Amino acid sequence: MTMNSTKLLLANTMMIGVIMTICSNNWVSMWMGLEMSLLSFIPFMQTKNVISSESMIKYFIMQSVASTLLLLSVVIMLVVEAFMMNEMVMSMAMLIKLGSAPFHNWVILIIETMNYLTMIIMLTLLKIPPLLIMFQVNSSMLMLPIILGMIVGSMFGLNQSSMRKTIGYSSIFNMSLVLTSINSFNITIVYMTLYSISLFLLVNTIKYLKINFISQMILNEHNAFMKINLWINMLSMGGFPPLIGFLSKMLVIQLMLQNNEYLLTFLLVMTSMLVMAFYMRLAFTSMISYSTSKKWNNNSNFTEISMFSMNLLITPLIITLTSIF
Repeated sequence: MTMNSTKLLLANTMMIGVIMTICSNNWVSMWMGLEMSLLSFIPFMQTKNVISSESMIKYFIMQSVASTLLLLSVVIMLVVEAFMMNEMVMSMAMLIKLGSAPFHNWVILIIETMNYLTMIIMLTLLKIPPLLIMFQVNSSMLMLPIILGMIVGSMFGLNQSSMRKTIGYSSIFNMSLVLTSINSFNITIVYMTLYSISLFLLVNTIKYLKINFISQMILNEHNAFMKINLWINMLSMGGFPPLIGFLSKMLVIQLMLQNNEYLLTFLLVMTSMLVMAFYMRLAFTSMISYSTSKKWNNNSNFTEISMFSMNLLITPLIITLTSIF
């Protein structure tokens, strides 16, 4: 995706919208910030794919419905003073914006037509404002969406052949873990930070390798540096110890055990094993695949060595920071 002057302006407007939502102390300003980030993000979704226009319309409709529900919840809060109904409508609106279960279908429908940079922005940056609004909602109302997200994200990711859809279902699963820790601001922010780093490293690698489908990993023309790099990123997203993804899950499990949520912890562990299973399948497929390239073409360039070094440096640094936290 080329960054021309128009998209640079839209990127600045999108960041202003996100910051405005985070820093606002009234509901109307939060809503305005969400709308600014929404309208600034939609042009980034345009690609050479003919279906991208349809995806843009779907994204706009779903986000507009969520924004309307948010305004409705504010009206209920100010006029009717029905707090239970207000929290229910607001949680529904934010779950739609987050793409969390059971309102997750739109994420899977549009993610296939997006380029990787736009996908990272949608799955990380644009989810921070709705998450901060979710702190106003009673967490007991989120139990059903959390359970559904864990089950849907882990089971439906097993039979996907598209890398984008696999990452999409993984995002649905991770959103359930974030909602589990919604009572703790620090853990929520740390989890989103670690997840964003893991996702960026993985997407950066598969974008460099031009991998769109799992079948493309079978005949891999790249050297051992990039295979190990992809392998580490896959295992990290799956939550394999002692990588970044495992540390974020451990923080959530520790919080759940402190809150005596043993049944939910058991469900989290079981579904995490399924997520680890489909990421390990991808990891081992990339490692054992046969390379048809000549031996003298296996020299690593600066970009490949830099990506590999980034993985080696970031993982121990994050482990140290998490242990201090």
